[in-house]
Amino acid sequence: MHWFHSFLRTMSQRQSREKQEKPLSLHERMALFQSSPPANERTLGGGGGGGGKKKGRSDSNSSTQQVPTQQVQTEKKHGKTSKENSPTALSKAPPSKTNTTALSAPPLDTCHDQELRPFLLPSHCHALFASLCGLKEEGLLLDCSLNLSGSAVQAHQLVLATVSQKVKEWLLSEKKTFKELNLCSVEKEECPITPAGLKTLINFAYCGTVDVAYNEGIVLEEILTACRCLGAERLAELHMDEAPPSGSDERGRSLQMIKKMWERRVGCDIIIKTENGECFPAHRLILAAGGDYFRALFCGGLRESEEEVVCLRGVQACVLRSLFQFIYSGQLNLGWTNVWDVTEAAMQFQLQGALTLCLNFLQDRMDDGSCLDTLSLAEAYGLEQLGRAAEDYILAHFQRVSEGEKFKDLPCLYLERLLERDALSADSEVAVFRAVVAWVEEDKAQRLNSLPGLLQRIRFPLMTPHELLEVQGSRLLNRNSVGSPALDTVRKLLEGKPRIGYKPRTPNQVLVLVGGDSVNENFERREPNHCLWFARRFLRGEGLIRTVEWEPLARLPEPSRLRHCVCVLNNILYILGGRKYYGKLDILKSAVRFHPAQGRWECLPDMNSPRDYFAAVCCGGKVFVLGGNYDDMNCLDSVEYYTPEENTWRSAHALDTPTCGHAAAVLDGEIFVSGGCDSHLRCLPALWHYDPVYGCSTLAPMSRGSGRAGHVMLAVGNQLVVAGGLQPMWMGFGDQLQCEAYDLLRNTWTPLPLLPRPHLSPAATCVDGQLYVLGGSSADSARDTPYVHRYDPRENCWDKLGMMPRPYADLAACALQIPISLRG
Repeated sequence: MHWFHSFLRTMSQRQSREKQEKPLSLHERMALFQSSPPANERTLGGGGGGGGKKKGRSDSNSSTQQVPTQQVQTEKKHGKTSKENSPTALSKAPPSKTNTTALSAPPLDTCHDQELRPFLLPSHCHALFASLCGLKEEGLLLDCSLNLSGSAVQAHQLVLATVSQKVKEWLLSEKKTFKELNLCSVEKEECPITPAGLKTLINFAYCGTVDVAYNEGIVLEEILTACRCLGAERLAELHMDEAPPSGSDERGRSLQMIKKMWERRVGCDIIIKTENGECFPAHRLILAAGGDYFRALFCGGLRESEEEVVCLRGVQACVLRSLFQFIYSGQLNLGWTNVWDVTEAAMQFQLQGALTLCLNFLQDRMDDGSCLDTLSLAEAYGLEQLGRAAEDYILAHFQRVSEGEKFKDLPCLYLERLLERDALSADSEVAVFRAVVAWVEEDKAQRLNSLPGLLQRIRFPLMTPHELLEVQGSRLLNRNSVGSPALDTVRKLLEGKPRIGYKPRTPNQVLVLVGGDSVNENFERREPNHCLWFARRFLRGEGLIRTVEWEPLARLPEPSRLRHCVCVLNNILYILGGRKYYGKLDILKSAVRFHPAQGRWECLPDMNSPRDYFAAVCCGGKVFVLGGNYDDMNCLDSVEYYTPEENTWRSAHALDTPTCGHAAAVLDGEIFVSGGCDSHLRCLPALWHYDPVYGCSTLAPMSRGSGRAGHVMLAVGNQLVVAGGLQPMWMGFGDQLQCEAYDLLRNTWTPLPLLPRPHLSPAATCVDGQLYVLGGSSADSARDTPYVHRYDPRENCWDKLGMMPRPYADLAACALQIPISLRG
């Protein structure tokens, strides 16, 4: 058998292959609150938002009292806020004055709005009690001293009241600001409470855990005695269960008790008052533990730390109510009618947990009506992650977003930034042009001077002749001199000026499979793939399950192709060479191209030589084919290139050595060639820089293994990444799972994580800066590889995304822009 056929047989081995009332003392105020009906039996409204109903607690001794409410008109259209309530203009009208009672009970239910939903932050309870521990350790806001004989322990009554009935009774009965509790008077006889028992009870109140071993009998008895004397039934019951308490569960129970005391105004020592006169009793301790703003307010030596009533300006009652509800429970009620105000207040009062819930709401529920408001909010407050998410959404849905009314109010600076992005998605570039024209015509007097800068960011060379004619006929461009440069560009393109240096906008691109072959369903023979498949969606299932949703894009014209090459120039797919079957006379020199916008195929002139197992790249507006197998006996060193404007193939400088099974890529406008096999069956580790005029120059060789062929090489970021293929072994060839990256500036190679599965003669392409490797086979097992693997350079790892429609080998792949109507 001829040497190359033997090499191919070893390479293939084919047989089966995701926020002025009169001066009264604080105690008088609290007494007034105590005589008022429970808050959640009232209906209270606040300025600027709505809320959902909360289940109230029953109180047979209470009567219902109506409190005047402030109504805010909110336009609800598809569940979104009106333009006046949105932060697009980044300004809010001052809250209107309302006739409210001088002292109203804390309205615990949220503002009435059927669209509000509860969102829980699971980590809030842990963070709150960690902050309470920190306040205790720093000696801040301590309000009681537990005195034993010769010693005293200071703590917070409110925290201790969650586990001790005695402390709760003291909290209700005593009127001193700082309480000295003499534990020796707990019982008539000498106090039996020991320091160890008291320490354990206090630790349990703050942490929900017990810091002693359960088998220490003496200590256990001291703990149970402290529980009996101070009425700590929870802790006693846990010890009777002889099981260590769950800290998170016990902290949760304590927070629920603190919330109930807040709802009943037990121990409240501060009144927070809004500008419209609504008042909210609260605990300094809990507010200080809940956020840095209140911690500084009450613990930083400010005037407010000594005052009984603190007025907060710039926040509406409804918003403050929601934030207090969050501090005391970790739950925040959000909807499109209040999320903007709650987000701003959460930032103002430095409530990171509430802010997290708000940002998650805005990001997870982003849609065409909210994305621009979200971007404005993010830009105004420096919320980088939210801003990136909003911008990504706008880019991915640009065509729909640009058709909305809010798009016409977009600042020019933002629009310019969007137009510059490769990630902007539209059916075609003419849709981007139409959006710019509509934006300018919305306020032509003010925006016309911005038109030239916007037009410079439109990629006219990506348009079809019919679309260019539409631009040429634009009234806006023809009636204003600022449009002349763009019209000149369009005219030259219509006259046939080369379209060089313009790449498609990448999120419009999808992963496309071209050709290849696979074993038929009956395992009788290998059959060619006549379909162009594209990855419509990458889906994540339970656990590690991943799937790819494939759909057909077009049918390949005859003949069928395998071991061929593809490349994309100006979003036109070129399919080159390969073979139609397995005989030496089946190697092809024909070429075709596919126009995805029209779904049209076009035949090209034949290449000068038939070739398979070769390499192809697009560079400088030309299509290059390099080397390859000629007739199953001889490798080629020839290089030829196709010029679309001339519709001809021409020869370029040859490679240094005849090679097949090699790979080529373009980085910084330069062509690089790696590996392959020469005429003597030797796998090469070489890397060359190739110049069409001067030929090859040698660079640092690949460092993984002693050679590589049947592999892929692509530019990922500012590096060349090689993956897959085979390598020479002691006897014959074996799978090459090692991957590496070449640094052009340092002329060095760096190892990368191993490929999870073999990929010999696979397809590969880059989409959104990530490398996809698909299919191929295994030299070791002679089986086809059905998997799709992706390398993410930011995470430096490989992910298995799922499988191809069939386990194709000797296939090709590309990233192609297709109409949105096809992507669904």
